[in-house]
Amino acid sequence: MLMRVQETIVDYNRVPDHHQAIHELLENWAAWVRPRAHGWHTQPMFRMYQSKARQWESPVIRNQVNTLDAMKMEKAVAALPEKHRDAIRWSYVDRSNPIGMAKKLAVSKQGLADLVDAGRTMLKNML
Repeated sequence: MLMRVQETIVDYNRVPDHHQAIHELLENWAAWVRPRAHGWHTQPMFRMYQSKARQWESPVIRNQVNTLDAMKMEKAVAALPEKHRDAIRWSYVDRSNPIGMAKKLAVSKQGLADLVDAGRTMLKNML
């Protein structure tokens, strides 16, 4: 008789209520840190081209990034232990495959979520 290991489902987007304030600061930091695409991959002739179709779309209003808070958060994240730092960067900046990151950190999927949660707690205590 074969026994199947039950797959555990982990919600990586869940943020406890006591972490809401640090989560907002981390979201601000992630917006500041996240690499952005540049127009370097287009031909020079088309680099400044703007489509006229934009006039029919409603404008997207984005929140401004507080760079001072983002720099403080960058220093705090850099001071975290390695696994917690990598888990926080994965959760807020990279947002890639959780299974790959869990393997890289040598933890389970729940262990990755626990590292993110503990990292938030450490950051909350630092700031």
